[in-house]
Amino acid sequence: MTDDVLLVPLGPNPYAKIARESIADPSMALKAFSAWLWNGETPENNWDLEYAMPEWLQEIHNKYQGRCFLMGTGPSLAGQVALMPKLASEYVFTCNRMHLWKELGVRPFVHCVTEPQPFLEWGTNIAPIYDHPNAQNKVAVMWWPVRIPGWLWCPKAPEEIQIRWQGFYGMGEPFRPLPTGWASPLTISQLAAWMGFREFIFLGIDTTQQGQAWDPTNGRTLQARNIRSIMECFDRARVDIQRLGGVVYDCTPGGRINREGILPYRSLEDVLSASPMPAV
Repeated sequence: MTDDVLLVPLGPNPYAKIARESIADPSMALKAFSAWLWNGETPENNWDLEYAMPEWLQEIHNKYQGRCFLMGTGPSLAGQVALMPKLASEYVFTCNRMHLWKELGVRPFVHCVTEPQPFLEWGTNIAPIYDHPNAQNKVAVMWWPVRIPGWLWCPKAPEEIQIRWQGFYGMGEPFRPLPTGWASPLTISQLAAWMGFREFIFLGIDTTQQGQAWDPTNGRTLQARNIRSIMECFDRARVDIQRLGGVVYDCTPGGRINREGILPYRSLEDVLSASPMPAV
């Protein structure tokens, strides 16, 4: 939606020297990659997270309702260009390198990055192709605090904590660091749930290693994914969302998630012409 901005951090970057400090303090590396070292972590102790939960997460808890659109960057989006302008009045979540797809034509409500590689210098900078300057809100879903001006930090559970095993977070309380869904749109859908959305509409989740929205033939994912793990996470998410009264479906034409029956398919055109699910 237009001009709906979350609580954005202000002031100087308190982590400006963290990269240099990490050289003098090797323990910084252990904190950053402590997922490999943790023993006895539980959701109740926030997976041994050493940092306080960001205050902005409480500010936006259940602030919204209805439906949201969660976009991957799959090549099927290239065939849905004509429908993109109709998303201008919707809550749209994008992720990763979506800024490369110039045909989107919609200002994302939230743009998220969920992988560590784009965050440079211990979370004080970001690789430009992963930024989205036009997004209303930008969120880094990361294991350690990210202090990039204009970005919000959302804690992420260690990588072995996955939706397929731990379940779908965000529809209960309190807030816990988010388990990975092995696919960025699924991971960030838990943030959308925490914000109050209960109708989750995925698109551009082709679940293929070949093609991107901006280059359907040759573009490839930068990091190969275990497709079976992604599908297991989506399957568990569907079960949990439906059990808790939400709805979820896939608007990706020919996408593997709907072809294999994990999420029901609906055409994006039909969804956009229908009324959102009534608020509970």
